[in-house]
Amino acid sequence: MTKSSSILNIVLIISLITGVFLRFYNINHDNLWIDEMATFWVTDPSISFKEMLDRHSSTELAPQFYYILIYFIHNIFGYSPDIGRYFSSVVGTLSIFTIGYLVKILKDNGSYKLSIFLVSLNVFLISYSMEMRTYMLMFFISSLSLIFIFKYFKTKKNYFLLLFFITQVCSTFTHPFSVILFASIAILPFYQYILRHTYEKNFIITLVLTGISVIVIIFTYYFNLKISSDYLWNEQPTFKFLTNLYFSQYFGSRALGIIHLIILLFLVFKFRIQILKNNFLFVLLILFILSYFIPLTYGFYKPIITSKYIIFVLIPIIVLISVLVNELKNKILKNFLISLIVLITIGNQFTEENFKQFFESRKHFKPQYDLALKHINESNYKNFYVDLNFAKTDNLKRNYLLIYKNYLEFMSKRNNYNEMRYVQNDQNYNSSEVWILCSYLVYGDNCKKSLVNQTILEERQFQNLYLTLIAID
Repeated sequence: MTKSSSILNIVLIISLITGVFLRFYNINHDNLWIDEMATFWVTDPSISFKEMLDRHSSTELAPQFYYILIYFIHNIFGYSPDIGRYFSSVVGTLSIFTIGYLVKILKDNGSYKLSIFLVSLNVFLISYSMEMRTYMLMFFISSLSLIFIFKYFKTKKNYFLLLFFITQVCSTFTHPFSVILFASIAILPFYQYILRHTYEKNFIITLVLTGISVIVIIFTYYFNLKISSDYLWNEQPTFKFLTNLYFSQYFGSRALGIIHLIILLFLVFKFRIQILKNNFLFVLLILFILSYFIPLTYGFYKPIITSKYIIFVLIPIIVLISVLVNELKNKILKNFLISLIVLITIGNQFTEENFKQFFESRKHFKPQYDLALKHINESNYKNFYVDLNFAKTDNLKRNYLLIYKNYLEFMSKRNNYNEMRYVQNDQNYNSSEVWILCSYLVYGDNCKKSLVNQTILEERQFQNLYLTLIAID
């Protein structure tokens, strides 16, 4: 082993340990935000399995698989907002190794080391490894699905096709956008036949069975929805999006995102012939393209794309960069690009909150309900409610009332705020004053607009959360 390879191995081990550590450290620094609160309410272990499914269908647009898992985890380990986040951290940690193994299947030349480094310290993946939502699970299962189909082509062992089928079904049950991954893989037999006039009979049979299952799942999920996709808060992508394709979010800043995008496009263009001749690399390139093309095309009808919905696009991005940069014959260019990628990835940890939290107070990004509740508890007025005017229908408003009530009462109970009372805004408060909580993340400037005709006695702000004491006429 050379000195340089020893140094690289040390860097790899440090980055791996750091990446795992950052996925767990300070995981509950922020309170839950509204979507996480919904997950928390849906997965309450005190309710029946049927009621859990009913709650899910009335509040969530994603399929049931993730919520079923969290429901049973809460039954085993207890009911706490912390538990769901730890599950995401575990899944996020496992994803480091699955991506590394995926790269090793593609190219056993040490490329997996760079991929492990990139996944370990990716700020976007770290962030969603600390959130009680379905996205990291979708990322993890997507990586497994690619591993199994690539292993089949390497070994021709049929049990990998069975594992591929299972992971695709689970992935579709996790998020409807997982169909993009299946579509990318489903193109492969047509491409094989056009390119080499060959086909894999067992692979095609598996694809047909998987496709039927995916269609059934999607249509069953769609027709059982009790809420409309109108509740998506998405907007049409702007020209700014088209200049960076969410890379600014995936890699921490616009500048760093553009650097990664340029490197990726350069490598894809340079090795375009090799990609077209390699089934695996071709699938990854198609996955990258379809991850944007399908939701953007559908978006002409209804905007649906956000960075987290296509979190799996980071798989082809990271894998293609890791594999292709190691294919460069020019050692100077190769070492320059690898050094650049490593340096900006490490440097980005300091532009985010990941390393800053060790030497300065970590910023809060989500509403600080704990501080708001503490302030209410210390005041002379104990009644409070949440401004739900953002909800578009009475049904959604009722659900959000229960979602907030469940979480805020849990927080109050955990902190022994026994005198506080969550009330509906149409109740008789038995008091002439009441506190109003309004999340700026959800309601925006309307938080202040809803108070225009109210007599305001006190105003406080706790990171994206407005707390206002009003007098009841």
